[in-house]
Amino acid sequence: MRRYLDHAFATLGAMVVAIFAAIMVLIFLQVINRFFLGLPLFWTEEVVRMLLVWLVLMGTPVVVYKCDEIKVELFQFKCIRFEMMRRAVVSIISIIFCLFLAYWGYLFMERAMGAMQPSLGISRAWLYAPIPLGSVLTIIALIVRRDEARDPLDIEEVV
Repeated sequence: MRRYLDHAFATLGAMVVAIFAAIMVLIFLQVINRFFLGLPLFWTEEVVRMLLVWLVLMGTPVVVYKCDEIKVELFQFKCIRFEMMRRAVVSIISIIFCLFLAYWGYLFMERAMGAMQPSLGISRAWLYAPIPLGSVLTIIALIVRRDEARDPLDIEEVV
């Protein structure tokens, strides 16, 4: 099972890299066309904006799954039991936040289905679709992630 999860999140990570590469290419084309050729591409700004949303919200589950998120730990317990409880509480709060984000993101996406992107001619829902999708994937990543730092052996028991 772990092998399938590793492959799934690696594939999602490859998709994030492809999105980032597409953003860089589109920005480069826009700069060349606008400032050197004097022929700005009217659609690149909308595509880049949409891809940035996809990049962040598809990249979040990958980062969470790998436990590479930036952690600001104001305190850390020496007792294994308290430290594991603190980490569980942080994960539960994160899951609750992602549930709210998924719910409200879905409602927002649903409302945007009737509106169209001006220059692309596609539904604005594509701009908001990664919000619920990324939130659900982040919840999955929080539940199944491989967290070497969660190993209670890393924490010294204070007697």
